[in-house]
Formats: sequence, structure tokens, C-alpha cells
Amino acid sequence: MSDREVFNLIFLPGFSTADKVTNISGRGVGMDVVKTNIEKIGGSVDVLSEAGQGTTLKIKIPLTLAIIPALIVSSGAERFAIPQVSLLELVRLEAEQARTGIEMLYGAPVYRLRGQLLPLAYLNREFKLDTAGDAGSGGAVVNIVVLQADGRQFGLIVDEINDTEEIVVKPLGKQLKGITCFAGATIMGDGKVALILDVLGLAQHANVIAEVHDRSLAAKTKVAERVDERQTLLLFNAGQNTRMAIPLSMVARLEEFPRAQIEHSGSQEVVQYRGQILPLIQIANHLPGDGAAVAQSDPMQVVVYSEAGRSVGLVVGKINDIVHEALTVQRNSSRDGILGSVVVQDKVTDLLDVVGIIRKADPAFYGEANKV
Repeated sequence: MSDREVFNLIFLPGFSTADKVTNISGRGVGMDVVKTNIEKIGGSVDVLSEAGQGTTLKIKIPLTLAIIPALIVSSGAERFAIPQVSLLELVRLEAEQARTGIEMLYGAPVYRLRGQLLPLAYLNREFKLDTAGDAGSGGAVVNIVVLQADGRQFGLIVDEINDTEEIVVKPLGKQLKGITCFAGATIMGDGKVALILDVLGLAQHANVIAEVHDRSLAAKTKVAERVDERQTLLLFNAGQNTRMAIPLSMVARLEEFPRAQIEHSGSQEVVQYRGQILPLIQIANHLPGDGAAVAQSDPMQVVVYSEAGRSVGLVVGKINDIVHEALTVQRNSSRDGILGSVVVQDKVTDLLDVVGIIRKADPAFYGEANKV
């Protein structure tokens, strides 16, 4: 066995160096749990050790904003994610029960769940989605997602209940923050976007629970408005001494590609990615300063940007962190590819002009994207 294989023995279930096993120690439980949970979120753990020198433990975890468990549902032709923290149970009505189970009380649909009246909301109707017919209007099957918002329960009727998944939460753009029904968005495995439902906002929009207006709520709203002014940024190095940032909302994915996978189409660097040819743009080559530093990195760290069905990879030097801070541009810039400068984590950081860089490197990108 190699040294690395020997070191990895400590991650086997039940592995122990204890002389004796007692009721409270020596059973070898611990490191296997660490490895299992890190790999569950797409990370890795490695151990390097040298006698008389010391031990190094390397843990790599995905660079994400937040990961939450969610229930994926469908209505019309759209998919939505419901955070499991608000989910109580699922109810499925079939055949005769689907036709008679939903009653009308003063013009509002309700369902009798274990002797209690449960107010209902139709997701298709609230979002005005195109559908062959509302579930529960004489259909063969009615799917009710029982949710809890502000201490009260209500049922959300959807067309289909798909599965539960661990999803990465991405913030909504500034233009959509005023829509209270959505808490964010996520990118599904097939590359399509699914909106994350804000259960309380949806309940208020559907009038299944009353909005509470009091001083404490008003204070919370003001705090929330201040938080909304904060931006989530991806921090990275473009060259040896260039610290840069772009809004996380412009990032489709973060990838690493070994240089051996890089091919050329004419003078353009490309890589085969998810069944497509992904063009690559070396950020440092289009900025004033030291552009050769990035070309030596292996594997290359790439920020994938998508627009109208097309994607391009922005090659950066090193991805550092994701931050959520209130920002004010303190210095506008006349340099190509730079929008301005801000202070992030007590360091001066340049804001990358993503659109400008792509237009400069690949003028046909936006033209072809608009045609699509």
C-alpha cells in the first residue's frame, strides 16, 4: 500500500488504535462520519503525514452560498422549490375523493384534514400559469402540499410532486426583490432555473393568512430592506496582484478544467462541457497589467456565465470567497474591463465588467445569443 492508502485507513468505519474497547470509547466512530458528510456535499478530505514533522489535513468543500433541502414541485410547465423547513406533510386525493374532497366555504376552497379546515391555494392560479385545468376541478388526482407559515397551516395545490433535493440557493436580481412570493432561485441538474417559493409571502398573496401589521413587523421590514441593499459577490484573483469581484447572480457555475482538456477552435480556447463547446476567455489577458499569470494555473478555475442559452467560461487565477456586504462604489474607473473599485473585507477590490470583457473577447457572443 502507498502512504496515502495507509493514511486513508483512518476513515474506515470502526477503525481504532485503542488497546481496549469500552462502552464509551475505543470503538472507532468519528472519522468515517467526517468523510461521509463531506463527500455528501461534493467535497473531499485528505491526510498527509510525516514522522517527526507533523500531519496536514486537507478539506475541500464546494464554494456555494447556501445549501438547503427542498421539495421540488411542478405547476403548468414550471418547476418550483419549497424549503422543507416549511413543509408539514403531503396529501394526495384520487378518484371520488378528488372530486368531492375540496369544499367551498364563503367562496374559498378548503379541505377537511383530520377534522380541521385547511385553507387552500392553487399555485397555477396564483402565478397565472398555463395549464390544461386546475387540479381539484374535477381532475383525477389532487396533490396538496401542507405548509406552515406564521404559525398557521394552509394547503398548496400543485400539478405534480417530483422529489426532494439538496439545492444551492442563488439570490434574486435587484429587479425581482420586490416579489414577495419568491425567496431565491436555484439551478437544477438539467441546467434550468427553478424559483424558490417564499411560503409566508405566497400565503399572504393568496389571502390564506392575514397580514399582520404591527410595530415589530414594521421594524423587521425595515431591517429586511436594509439587508436587501447588500450584494452577494464572488471574489477572485485575475492576475498576480489583481483582486476582483462580480455579482454572484451573474455566475451560472464554478468549474475546474485540467489544461489537458483544453482544445482550440481557430485561435479560441475551448473545452467540451455538458455536451456543448464552451469558449474560454482569459480574464487577465483583457485587463491592463500582468496577464500571463493565469496561463500557468492547472487545473484552470473557470466562472461559467450564461445568456440566452449560450455559455462562456471566464478563466480566473484563483477563486477566493463569496461575501454578502453593502457596497458603495468609491472610485469609478476608466480602465477597460473595470466598472469601478470598492472596499471588500478591508481590501480594495475592482468590479469586473463582465459584459464589456465578453464583448471585447468575443463580439459575436451577444449577437448570437439574441438570435437564439
